[in-house]
Amino acid sequence: MGRKFSKTVLILIEVLLFSYAFSLIFPYIWVLINSFKTVSEFYSSTWSLPAKFDFTNYARALKETNMLSYFKTSIVLTIVGTVLQVICSAGTAYILAKYKFRGNKLIYGMAIVGFLIPTSGTLAPLYVFLKDTGLFNIYGLIVMYATGMGTNMVIFYSFFKKISWSYAEAAFIDGASDFKVFWNVMFPMAREATIAVTIITAINIWNDYFLPSILLTNPELQTVAVGLRSLQVQQQYNATWTVLFAAVIIATLPTILIYIIFQDRIAKGFLVGGLKE
Repeated sequence: MGRKFSKTVLILIEVLLFSYAFSLIFPYIWVLINSFKTVSEFYSSTWSLPAKFDFTNYARALKETNMLSYFKTSIVLTIVGTVLQVICSAGTAYILAKYKFRGNKLIYGMAIVGFLIPTSGTLAPLYVFLKDTGLFNIYGLIVMYATGMGTNMVIFYSFFKKISWSYAEAAFIDGASDFKVFWNVMFPMAREATIAVTIITAINIWNDYFLPSILLTNPELQTVAVGLRSLQVQQQYNATWTVLFAAVIIATLPTILIYIIFQDRIAKGFLVGGLKE
């Protein structure tokens, strides 16, 4: 039986978790409230509610900035990058989990060790590689997202490890090829894990600032995250912070809604998908 805690301890834990959750939510609520204010209202009182909920700042954020262009770039990168990353991760995990060959454990071990290397530590060789290969802008970013050796691979690996090989043997008897066994038999059985990984990957790519800020050298092709940073710099001179707040809400609202709608599927997918041993 698990260890039981006293009621006082449980209440204290709940209070601490609630306080932590509130500290994460409050800045977003503050930005949301101030996005409906006029500039004069904002500077007169940053903590009060707006006199009326006016959507002028949202109209200005879409009209006076490149938000629509940022959205277009982010949507393309998110869809293409997510699809490629999920397929590559699932394929790599399936091969490592179900096929025995020399170097199998070494490859999996290198994927685990890669988690210990900070992203900033790989920046210099990454930049040199991309410069030598000419993989900048959209195509280079898609290549970077289409990796099969990250966290998603580990999740799929644990899931495929638990699937009985008898399903594959039955398919082989019917004349299926190795690829068809993976694509038509094994991959569909990882449906819950695939849904969870797809949602999390899409959110991460949409919110990614690090790679797009390095690879997207064309100012006309910027993602939402990079565009918001540029817009923030502009507000240091324009001082129309309420427009920036509206742009932040527009940029983050899609991922927040997706997470709220699919949070149960994400939790279920990670549990069924192999994080639970």
